[in-house]
Amino acid sequence: MFLSNPAKILHATFVLSLFFAGCTLWRRDENPTKTFALPSKKKFPFATREPEVFQAEIVIRTGDVERQVRIARDGQKRRIDYDPGTDNHRAVVTSDKEYVLFLKRTAYTEQALSAELASGNELASHLLNLRDYSEFEELGRDGSVIQFRARINESTSSDVLIFFDETIGLPVRQEFYSIDGEKRELKYAVELRNFRTEVDPAAFQVPAGFRRESQNREP
Repeated sequence: MFLSNPAKILHATFVLSLFFAGCTLWRRDENPTKTFALPSKKKFPFATREPEVFQAEIVIRTGDVERQVRIARDGQKRRIDYDPGTDNHRAVVTSDKEYVLFLKRTAYTEQALSAELASGNELASHLLNLRDYSEFEELGRDGSVIQFRARINESTSSDVLIFFDETIGLPVRQEFYSIDGEKRELKYAVELRNFRTEVDPAAFQVPAGFRRESQNREP
């Protein structure tokens, strides 16, 4: 069952927070079945494949509220840290098994790899919220960064600015706007920060001193 997997609960909770933060962007869409998780209708005018080895921070800002996720990858090994630096700091590590680390109480749970995580899904593309874009327009360049305007689901009530860095091969910022006549309002932004192409192997290991817990324990 989906909710029996702690790693999926963490990931689903975070993705849902992104969805509700920006839900006003497409309240006017005529087709309510369209969501941000649909495959893109149009080929992206930039690469969306992440490097084999890298680490970075993804920061989501809605008004004065900011959330942070750290991501790391080394081949098939992956790690996502949710809300680092807070009491809710947890990490999902995918290596020989699937581990959920509870940093505050120095504990962890483990289970065999799920098919989804074992398949090696792209971390950066998923968490950077690459949506069902249907139209792109190049607006300009600043060094290695190219700025695009994109439409979601052919909507006329919202658009997105995407800043793609050719040097690292990933979008480094996305700004999501709602449009009401002549009024254009920034609803939230997603930004990639502190990108590096090396990762400490210890990031994919359970830290020394962490105790194993049952998955049935309440968070």
